[in-house]
Amino acid sequence: MSPRGPFAAIAGAAVIAAALPVAAIDDVPATAARAAPARPAESGGHDSAATLGPLAIGADVRDETGADIGRVTRLTTDKAGRQVAAVRDGEATYSIPVEMLYARQGAAFSTVTLAALKKGWKPR
Repeated sequence: MSPRGPFAAIAGAAVIAAALPVAAIDDVPATAARAAPARPAESGGHDSAATLGPLAIGADVRDETGADIGRVTRLTTDKAGRQVAAVRDGEATYSIPVEMLYARQGAAFSTVTLAALKKGWKPR
């Protein structure tokens, strides 16, 4: 073998490879990133902001008698164009129009009772 040995060829290849990325970078065009369109909501409406007035996702909701209805899991618009809060308690989920919810002393309350919701109450 030559005094330079097999490492000379490797070192020469490394010098050539080190010069390649600089030349390749000059030829790469820059493009602006674009966000993908949002997926439609399951209800057919569009998601709104995480807060709407004094209501927020995660807020506890009670009826006027103090019965615990559940927690707000989503604020959205239904097919009729109403802003609604999806309130979940375990496996049960209720859609309550935002105009039927109000805040008092840091808690959210519904003008629709828990009993009515359990019986299948639907907004008109």
